[in-house]
Amino acid sequence: MKAYINCRIYKSEDTAFLIDGNEIIATGSDETIRDMTASNVEVIDLNQMLVMPGFADTHMHLISLGRHLCSLRLDGTKSSDQLKDRLSRRAVQSEKGEWILGRGYNEELFADGIRPTKQLLDEVCPDNPVMIIRTCGHIAVINSKAMEEAGITEETEVNGGAIHMDSGLLEENAITYVREKMPKPDEKTVSRYIEEGMKYCNVHGITLIGSDDFRTLSEDYRDTLNLFEKLSYQEKLTVRVNEQCQFASPKEFASFLDDGYTFDVGNDFFRIGPLKLIADGSLGGRSAAMRKDYRDDPGNKGMMVMDEEEIETFVRLANRFNMPAIAHAIGDGAVETMLDIFEDTVYEGNPLHSGLVHCQIMSKEQMERIIRMKLSCYIQPQFIDADAAIVEKRAGKQLAETSYPFRTLFENTLTSGGSDAPVELPDPLAAIRFACTRTSIHTSDTMNPDECMSVEEAIELMCDKGYEQFFMNDRYGKIAKGYMADFTVLDKDIRTMKPEEITDTKVMMTVMDGRTVYER
Repeated sequence: MKAYINCRIYKSEDTAFLIDGNEIIATGSDETIRDMTASNVEVIDLNQMLVMPGFADTHMHLISLGRHLCSLRLDGTKSSDQLKDRLSRRAVQSEKGEWILGRGYNEELFADGIRPTKQLLDEVCPDNPVMIIRTCGHIAVINSKAMEEAGITEETEVNGGAIHMDSGLLEENAITYVREKMPKPDEKTVSRYIEEGMKYCNVHGITLIGSDDFRTLSEDYRDTLNLFEKLSYQEKLTVRVNEQCQFASPKEFASFLDDGYTFDVGNDFFRIGPLKLIADGSLGGRSAAMRKDYRDDPGNKGMMVMDEEEIETFVRLANRFNMPAIAHAIGDGAVETMLDIFEDTVYEGNPLHSGLVHCQIMSKEQMERIIRMKLSCYIQPQFIDADAAIVEKRAGKQLAETSYPFRTLFENTLTSGGSDAPVELPDPLAAIRFACTRTSIHTSDTMNPDECMSVEEAIELMCDKGYEQFFMNDRYGKIAKGYMADFTVLDKDIRTMKPEEITDTKVMMTVMDGRTVYER
């Protein structure tokens, strides 16, 4: 047993609580909890710090996050020269012919305005195949050596993707095509990726995630599924994983279902979540599917990564097995396609919590359809930091005014928050700040302030609503008797702080399943 006293508890007047193993068995005043504890029970004085249920990041890519943390990190790169410097240093540390993988650059933030190209990569890494992935994950650049290793020629075609031979630019499924030509990491390496990703989550107070991993490293989803199951039964997971299941084809999905897997199968640490679909690309990379041309790129409407018929086949199959379906849909063209499909397939009231991931570019009419169908929304407030400066440039003023409508969605349909890591690194406190201010730290641009959430709403977005989204709010998401001991301790009471100061708060402790998985 452990007693935690002298604290402030989220949504409670109590100041102390008692846990036995992985369960909270009592809450009350300091005196009440002290009276319940034997002399051998550890008593932890939290010095008036705030105790929250563990934060929930309801959409990320855990294995990709771990790989990013273990690979060449390009986030924060401010110019093409700085990019070349980081690549150069990695090349010196690498064997000749060894693949170099980097991720996180955003050319929109480059002071010199020079975009990465095949020629730039060739200049600094002539002897190594190189792929650098943009922060959005939907655009990448490779060098000549990587083209050679991947067997790419003028005749190479990729469904749902594009390869630009002159610049080395890859779009959408072309990134997967090249990644599959790279050496496959062994189980020990993938386990390390998972461990590093979980550590990062725990440091930021996260104990519950929705994660899309099946197609990250292997062509066979079973490799990833088997590893997660193994780690969960060994109790090596330090976050609870709700797997958002992506498949290469409806046939592969059918095989998964035939094996007895469907929604909610699993254990306390790893569960099968919804079917995950990717309808289009990204706004930053101008590959999100739009109904009209990009305002700053005439002739380009982005692209659908999957065709409508295939998406509908997936969704109808999921429905037959009572499995929710969620779809990455960023452009208003992709949103329209998904709304049409959901209109024909989602049950009245949406009891399975099918819905849309990202909810970025949309018209007022599309927003109203989402609300009318009660679709679940998985939003990423941290995207505002990079996108506030570009949304009007890409989509035009009228569409920008109804895009990223986070508060409207939160108030009218089930909406939860996440990071889409490694697109943004998981940081619920930063997400709360951006949901409230809608102002970019990097550029100071503000996006439609009418959609600013209150601090109370933003905290619920990153906490309570995640547990509700995953049908887990009967046993998780409260500091209350009978609930699981998943919580985080913050050094400040974020409920009473100005939004722009919330990111000064420190996570002091994270507990998952009664185990202290992080302590500052």
